[in-house]
Amino acid sequence: MISRIASFHNYQNVANDMNRQQVKVAENQQQLASGKRLLTAGDDPVSSIYIQNFDQQNTQIDQAVKSITLARNRLNNEEAAISEVENLLDEAKRKSMMMVNGSLSGDDRVAHKQDMQGLFNSFMNVVNAKDESGNFVFAGNQYSKQPFFRDNNGNVSYAGDSYQRMAKIAPSVEIPVNDAGDKLFMEVPNPYGDYQPDYELQSGSLLLLSQAKNTNNQDQSAYRIEFATSDAGTSYQLFQNGNMVSNAPYDPSVGIQFGTLQVELEGEIKNGDVIDLSRQESVNIFDAFRRSIELSDSDVSDASATAKLHQAAAELSEGFKHINRTRSEIGTRLQTLDRQEDMHQDFKIVMSQARGTLEDLDYATAVIELNENMMALQASQQAFAKTKDLNLFNYI
Repeated sequence: MISRIASFHNYQNVANDMNRQQVKVAENQQQLASGKRLLTAGDDPVSSIYIQNFDQQNTQIDQAVKSITLARNRLNNEEAAISEVENLLDEAKRKSMMMVNGSLSGDDRVAHKQDMQGLFNSFMNVVNAKDESGNFVFAGNQYSKQPFFRDNNGNVSYAGDSYQRMAKIAPSVEIPVNDAGDKLFMEVPNPYGDYQPDYELQSGSLLLLSQAKNTNNQDQSAYRIEFATSDAGTSYQLFQNGNMVSNAPYDPSVGIQFGTLQVELEGEIKNGDVIDLSRQESVNIFDAFRRSIELSDSDVSDASATAKLHQAAAELSEGFKHINRTRSEIGTRLQTLDRQEDMHQDFKIVMSQARGTLEDLDYATAVIELNENMMALQASQQAFAKTKDLNLFNYI
């Protein structure tokens, strides 16, 4: 009985050893076939954890790169639309300045009016442009709604909001992918400073407002300047909310000063010229278009209409500058996307190299190990064959 137990255990040990060698050879062959040193987490638990972390970071980077691609597409669409807006504003400004020219005939002004109307129509189409996904470019976060509507009188209203959509291109980096239409087209800095002029000029007057500023932001008063000319010179009366607050000779080199208010004027003044100043720190491009079209029918001898055409042209020119600044900002955002994408790609290369040191197979070492395990397997197989054939009758 004792001999039978010993023989069984001897047989079992040799068989187990042979099976272990077969497993090792199979693992070596799988490693060589896959080129990977780690086939399961049990091969190297610590390295496997690091590899899982690398996989998660790669997934995050891939998502960020997709977000960058989407953001770049949207910004390219906006840049194309803004480029067209710039062209339209520049053309509208030149048309407005040409209508100021007193040498134009009535037919010429009618033709210019038609041109301005066509420019305004094109402008409305561009500001309601859509991107490749069918979203309105200038609607803020309300991208499914048409942002701008024009009534029969040419007045334009905004149906979007003032927010920007953000794209997350890195764990702590977000970038705007659009600009709200109200801030772009309805909140243009006032080219005259803090006030908008309203002219009541006498025939032949060339009076224009150059600039009107007030350092006191709490002063929301309406001002009115009335001019009188005589052989003694030019004087003015300044009214604040209907009350006269100043009466003095007018010095063009000094302008008009009252408290924190500073007004600078240009051009020839006629007796009875009046300028009303209302506080307004931003202007509306759509209103500038509308007024240019309306004033196209005015008589060339109407000094007030001519001054208002100057005003509309100045607002269109300021709108062009405002849009151009936004275009520069879009270029900066696109550069940021390019830099961040390059950083992501470089980081992926670094992670791939680090992962390779943990996971990739050293073929020379693996081949040597395979040969050793195959030799050990052959020895185990031979030992198993001899152990299997052991029989007490061989010794009788």
